[in-house]
Amino acid sequence: MSRDSDTNTGRRRIDQAANLLVRTTEALLQASDELELLEQICLIGIEAGHCLSWIGYAGRPPERQVTVMARAGQAVGYLDDIAISWNNDAFGQGPTGTAIRTGQPYVVADTKTDPAFAPWRHKAELHGFRSGVALPLGEGEQKIGALMYYATQPQMFDAQVVGMLMGVARNLSHGITTLRMRARHQQVARELAESEQRYRSLVELAPDAIVVHGHGSILFANQAAIHAFGASSRAPLTGKPVLDLVHPDSRGDALERLETPPPGHILNHYRLLRLDGTPFEAEVLACSISFRGLPARLLVVRDISERTRVQETLMQTAKLATLGEMAAGLVHELSQPLNIIRLASEGAMMLIERDKATQEFQTQQFALIAEQCERTAEIIDDIRIFSRRDTTPVQVFDAALAVRSAIEVLEGQFRPDGISVDLDLPIGPLPVSGRRIQLEQVTMNLLNNAHHALRDSKDAMPADWIGKIIVRANRQGDNVEIVIADNGPGIPDSMKAHLFEPFFTTKEAGRGTGLGLSVSHGLVTAMKGGLILREGGEGATFVITLPLDLEAAGPQPLPALSPGRTPAAVSADAHILVVDDEATAAETLARYLRELGYRVSIAGTGIEAWALFSEDPADVVITDLRMPAGNGEQLVEKLRDFDPLLPIVIVTGHLGATERVAANLEDDRCAVLKKPVALGQLGDLVTVFLQPPT
Repeated sequence: MSRDSDTNTGRRRIDQAANLLVRTTEALLQASDELELLEQICLIGIEAGHCLSWIGYAGRPPERQVTVMARAGQAVGYLDDIAISWNNDAFGQGPTGTAIRTGQPYVVADTKTDPAFAPWRHKAELHGFRSGVALPLGEGEQKIGALMYYATQPQMFDAQVVGMLMGVARNLSHGITTLRMRARHQQVARELAESEQRYRSLVELAPDAIVVHGHGSILFANQAAIHAFGASSRAPLTGKPVLDLVHPDSRGDALERLETPPPGHILNHYRLLRLDGTPFEAEVLACSISFRGLPARLLVVRDISERTRVQETLMQTAKLATLGEMAAGLVHELSQPLNIIRLASEGAMMLIERDKATQEFQTQQFALIAEQCERTAEIIDDIRIFSRRDTTPVQVFDAALAVRSAIEVLEGQFRPDGISVDLDLPIGPLPVSGRRIQLEQVTMNLLNNAHHALRDSKDAMPADWIGKIIVRANRQGDNVEIVIADNGPGIPDSMKAHLFEPFFTTKEAGRGTGLGLSVSHGLVTAMKGGLILREGGEGATFVITLPLDLEAAGPQPLPALSPGRTPAAVSADAHILVVDDEATAAETLARYLRELGYRVSIAGTGIEAWALFSEDPADVVITDLRMPAGNGEQLVEKLRDFDPLLPIVIVTGHLGATERVAANLEDDRCAVLKKPVALGQLGDLVTVFLQPPT
């Protein structure tokens, strides 16, 4: 072949490569799908005069297999059933594997003489091609694969042709990367739209109220929030100050968090208000978000009013169950002082009849009776307080006194079963914040459980075994730790994981409700404390941990009363009206007051008392609450309407009514005394009330 012919052939190959570069560039500009682009690039290669054009993608390590993604030409059968990789092995030493691995083009000048092409030589001869080039797609760590062209003649890919074909490969790499980026962007956009729609649906259909506010003003509220707060198109939530939805009891805490939002997700308990002013209890989960490009706070509000009512019912059920279990012991506790009262009174009467009772002896006996009455009153008061629904506000109280009070109620039940109580309480107060009655309930539940465990296991213990309950209370850093332990058989390992679950009990069928420990755990948790079963040691050891309220002044002890002291009357002309449907009680009070020098009238009903008062107004009214024919509450209302400053002493054994009336009066001209009443205390109150108001 002449030199001119070779030159023309070379120019033709360069022209073909240049045309291939132009056409592939045009295809890249119009491409919208990666696979379609690969197939079109292969077809353009065939139209440019190659017998085979194919594109392979590099597989991941460790196999590093090359996968045929697109191919074109008469020799496409060559790619059937051949193994190609870009590993450093025999199948990775060919043009494709080398180009991918090195990132450089690999030229096969002649398939018959290139030693690296040996594994595929025979099949190449069958399909009639003699030379080829492999062009890498992608660079460095971003390897995509390789673009291959094959020709039927040897020496068809010189340096100039390969340079132009590398331009094709580079453009194709850029096009593949662009299409992938575009596909990822479209996918992200679709996912974002789907996510937005999904979360919009979740927010709108969520059963909990969801509110978004910025700078204290509500920006968004879902349907549940509109329903929960009683909003409407005429009274929308959006635009309202978020503090308008907070009850005054919780507004201080809410304002603090509004001014300085804490980081993370914060769960709080608040008392909230509906738009009509109706309060409700709620749990509020808050977190910071971006809303319409501005910082905001998202609030998830759950109305827990019904849950609170159920919890209160469960607590009341547990308390009443505890009282039922305590009934026999309480009867014994009440019978003891009553027995002393009867013995003292009958013994004194017998000696008086026989004229053998000295003045000193009579004074001693009546003092003993008064003392035992006081003891009875304390037991009744503990039972009365413990059995009622607890609606008292959260206060600071002495945890040690609460523990002591619970033990005093139950200690008498332990003695008949030969169980001793080892009590260790600190001299100083242990101030905690919460409701004292609830800590007493928890303590009594744990003491009852220990009592039953010791009593029921007594027969299985050695003859010299003595049941013991140990109660300790002390400070541990910034906490109060109350330990209640027994030396009984302990709790089986299989039951420990379920101890605090509702309705789970270790007692035999028919005994215990399974609510005691569950309710106790809830009560302690509500006081920001913890209740656990401490492992190790004999018996069962329960530990109550409560945070100390060191900033509070602490509970102040009430001054001691002297029931036997006789106060002096202020004015002999003072008129006292005594109202009680128990004639004996009324006559006894009247006799005492007359002895002090007062003028006393007696009425048995509220209607009768009002008639007497209308004819002869009294300076002080002493009245019971629960009476037939016009009860004490109605009488108190009439008296206050007549004279808002009239001194009134309410004497009752009905604690619920006592609290209700006292809360309504709320002034220093009314006093509430619980039955049984100490006459000395009553006399002191009358003396104080007869003094001119300041």
